[in-house]
Amino acid sequence: MRVKSYKMRGLTLKNGKQAAIELNLEFEGKRAFIIWDSVSLGAYELKARVELNPKFLKKDTSRGCDFVYRGKLVLPRPENN
Repeated sequence: MRVKSYKMRGLTLKNGKQAAIELNLEFEGKRAFIIWDSVSLGAYELKARVELNPKFLKKDTSRGCDFVYRGKLVLPRPENN
């Protein structure tokens, strides 16, 4: 399956305050994922992805990104892994 890549901007909490973040966004068919982290291993790239609800993505190129996410964005924390 072909993966399409874009840039996404969203809001998250950082130290108890809202903060804007910019992440890489990929689509696989109708499914949407942000790339939380990636590691190259020779010819391979391993990606840690978090799936998003695509109905909360809005196309918006006026903010220097391709999409804005209007849903709840829950990102993994290293201390919880």
